[in-house]
Amino acid sequence: MGLLSGGQRQAISLVMATLAGCNVLLLDEHTAALDPYMATFVLDLTCRFQAELGLTTLMVTHSMRQALDAGSRTIMLHEGKVVLDVKGKECEGLSVDDLVDMFRRVRGQELEDDALLL
Repeated sequence: MGLLSGGQRQAISLVMATLAGCNVLLLDEHTAALDPYMATFVLDLTCRFQAELGLTTLMVTHSMRQALDAGSRTIMLHEGKVVLDVKGKECEGLSVDDLVDMFRRVRGQELEDDALLL
């Protein structure tokens, strides 16, 4: 494994996690340290496993773009509390700007971390 890139290691870890016959896949920032190409590859692989194996997946990410692209439900936490819970038809067609606007309306403040918008 030492000769593999970070993205290759993440992909292998994902495959190994699904080989155990699980029903739920828990992912914590599993693309955070990857370059854009490998992050896309690993996220696509995740979505493929999720669909083909019928997995319920909980993905923690700071990327609102990834959350919208990969999820059917987006829960946003702020200061340890749920501030948004968007699911089903509400998620369809949402943009990052839409999430930022929803956050602004609910919290009455601006998001301070530009990295969340990627």
